Amino acid sequence: MAQRTVAIYVDAGFFTRIFTSIADPDMSVKPEQLAKAMWHYWIKHVDRKNGEELYRIYFYDCPPLSHKAHHPITNKLIDFSKSNITKYKNKLHESLLHQPYVACRMGHLSSTDNEWGFIRKDKIHNFNKLIRGEIDHKEINPNNVSLRPRQKGVDMKLGIDIASVVLKKLANKIVLISGDSDFVPAAKLARIEGAHFILDAMGRNVKGDLAEHIDGLKSFKHQIKKL
Repeated sequence: MAQRTVAIYVDAGFFTRIFTSIADPDMSVKPEQLAKAMWHYWIKHVDRKNGEELYRIYFYDCPPLSHKAHHPITNKLIDFSKSNITKYKNKLHESLLHQPYVACRMGHLSSTDNEWGFIRKDKIHNFNKLIRGEIDHKEINPNNVSLRPRQKGVDMKLGIDIASVVLKKLANKIVLISGDSDFVPAAKLARIEGAHFILDAMGRNVKGDLAEHIDGLKSFKHQIKKL
């Protein structure tokens, strides 16, 4: 049997939201510690006992916000380039690059989509409950509200990178950590070229085309512990 070489592709927006809701629900962990915990999760997908080797881990994200905007609750002008969230995310990206075999692939944030939303959802910070009048808007923590611009270019880079690695025979096992059906063409190509395509949907249900064009589901979400 040929040796298995593994390439791991991480949809940062999807993975980070779920991982941190369990590992760092209080948003108190240092970025260096979070980066190490994330890396240890990803590496679980490499079965070294059965001879698998890691080729590379690709982490797809966007640089944090850097422009100015007025907060919808406090009406204060926020310079996102100086915000704690921006500083934290920059440090997290830097820390991830110091982890073995990790490559950060950056897209960009839309400059026209200026929707605000909750950073973390809970019993109070829930948009559906808010519009139904089930919670008092005065209970909302302004620090848990931020701009949520759309990411651009991330999905395209991820799909192209999968195609490049598979066609060049650099890896024959592809692990995608995402729940996005937009990656169906990449999954199809990987399988046509003889690679095994494994999806980690972090415990989410997978339906439709994405479920049809993968070789298996594997998640270690149940092993995530609070840091």
